[in-house]
Amino acid sequence: MQQRVESSGSPEHLGRFTFAPPRHFVLPAVLLLLSEEPSHGYELVKALRAFRFGDVDRPAVYRALGQLERDGLVESWSAESKAGQARRVYDLTPGGRHALRAWMGILKEERDALDRVLRRYRATGTADALLAEAEATLGLVGVPDPVSMSSADLERGLAAMPGTRSRGGAAVDGASRFLVVPERSAVLIEARSTVGPITFGALGITGFIDCHVADGDLRPDAATHAHLTVTLDRLSSGNGLYDAELLRRIDARRFPTASLELLGCVPIGQGDRYRLDGQIDLHGVTRPLHGSVTAALANPDSLTVSGEQDFDIRDFDITIPTLLMFRIYPDVTVRLQIEAKLDREREEPIP
Repeated sequence: MQQRVESSGSPEHLGRFTFAPPRHFVLPAVLLLLSEEPSHGYELVKALRAFRFGDVDRPAVYRALGQLERDGLVESWSAESKAGQARRVYDLTPGGRHALRAWMGILKEERDALDRVLRRYRATGTADALLAEAEATLGLVGVPDPVSMSSADLERGLAAMPGTRSRGGAAVDGASRFLVVPERSAVLIEARSTVGPITFGALGITGFIDCHVADGDLRPDAATHAHLTVTLDRLSSGNGLYDAELLRRIDARRFPTASLELLGCVPIGQGDRYRLDGQIDLHGVTRPLHGSVTAALANPDSLTVSGEQDFDIRDFDITIPTLLMFRIYPDVTVRLQIEAKLDREREEPIP
């Protein structure tokens, strides 16, 4: 008879992850840096940290240099620094350059394997998979604090937004208001380019959704309304040049946000699919929006919405981003993932 062992329920007891450089990563990284120019060990420590694979300490770097030198892949000599102190300078040997080439082939195989894992995770279609992709493009920066941001904080932030209406109770008679949770809401813009697929992602969507809820289900009607806002300078692909060109083309300084206004919602057949009608404002241009989403109550207090829509950026008077031989094609797919929490301060009983 099998005995089932119950876990403590605490995430820290289920598995521990250390975000650090992959095993042996320091060795090929040191070879790569030395292939660019000879360097002191101290300078290598700073350069390795720029790879952002975690903290790299000085002893680990000097141990790697010693191992590489014993293997004949690195040579060193003493040279006087600007401070007048003698320091070891390291450079590649011909054997080191050959080893670097072999290491790069190994890393490419590992990257391809990791890409397969990421594609399978993305194919699950879950909200967390989309959020993980957005977080990866952003490097986990610029995300609101999920603990310190209260419902009242969100409501104050919404007060200045166009379309927000306050009537002391629910925003619309007989409806409940759900406030978007920025750190759990993301937009991904998938584009094709001359260098291959590029994904721009952003977390931190703000806004609200007004809709009827009855018997634990959504009841969309003429009163259903929503307003979402994306701050455009949050968009990132992980490549600074691509990002700068995109923000320049959409004139993010002059038009810092894009907004979506929901003006109608009707169910499509059975299940959680809904047809939406509304408008999108981007680059100072407003265009009608028609599409479909999946929306459901994860629990009485939490609403999730996900969907995707194809756009031609030329419809918003945006010139096609180009940089030397790099060019983004005008047709893009926008994927949206929204999680919103019930604003109990505005909730009214459904008659």
